[in-house]
Amino acid sequence: REDIFMGKFVLIGGVTPPLSLDIIDEEIIRLTDNKKPKVLYVPTAGGDDPDYCDFFRGIYEKRFGCDLDILYLVRENPTEYEIKEKIFLSDVIYVEGGETQSLMGYFKKYKMDEILLKAYKNGIVLAGKSAGALCWGSYYFEDEEINDFKNYIDIECLKFLNFIICPHYNMEGYSEKMDAMINMHGGVGIGIENNCALEIINDKYRIIATNCDSNAYKVYQSGTKICLEIIIKDSNFRNMKELIQIPS
Repeated sequence: REDIFMGKFVLIGGVTPPLSLDIIDEEIIRLTDNKKPKVLYVPTAGGDDPDYCDFFRGIYEKRFGCDLDILYLVRENPTEYEIKEKIFLSDVIYVEGGETQSLMGYFKKYKMDEILLKAYKNGIVLAGKSAGALCWGSYYFEDEEINDFKNYIDIECLKFLNFIICPHYNMEGYSEKMDAMINMHGGVGIGIENNCALEIINDKYRIIATNCDSNAYKVYQSGTKICLEIIIKDSNFRNMKELIQIPS
């Protein structure tokens, strides 16, 4: 929002089994400065699938010992008070992947943009995987078939971060999708491969990965050409302006 960066984000491109996201999950927990953080899981994009919830509980509650709660927006019809209570009592809000259009539709229905904005300003850690990562950015294309960019839905996301986020960047069709989004909207896009995440703390960022072969990329348009740059993986944080600036 107006290139002013604040808050804490961990945006995960996806996961390729049998690899785990333990290194990234541990970093999400570390950012809370709490030995037993309260983690709010939001499985909306996956339709509040019980299997997703059980899997996530097995990781964050049973493996890492977090205090886990779940916000159901599909299976239940919570009041604004109930939503706010869950969110503002949390140290982490983790949005699961799935269908982006459905996710943003439910977020709009429950005015989650306003509530999450306050959580963002309050310094609650905002995390997510796949659709749960891209939702914090600016726009996204949801297409019914891979590489079918004639029949797509252009979805407006939360815009807490003023760039396009494209997960699963190592998988078929996603780099082409990113190119199409940059052609339409301009600006910068960040492509994040599976087993990799973009971590942001206020005006600093770094790339973390559970696999040395997993990477993230900066994509932008220069004239009529789409440019792709690999983002350096470094244990040190770098300036966000460097990430979103388009070279002259």
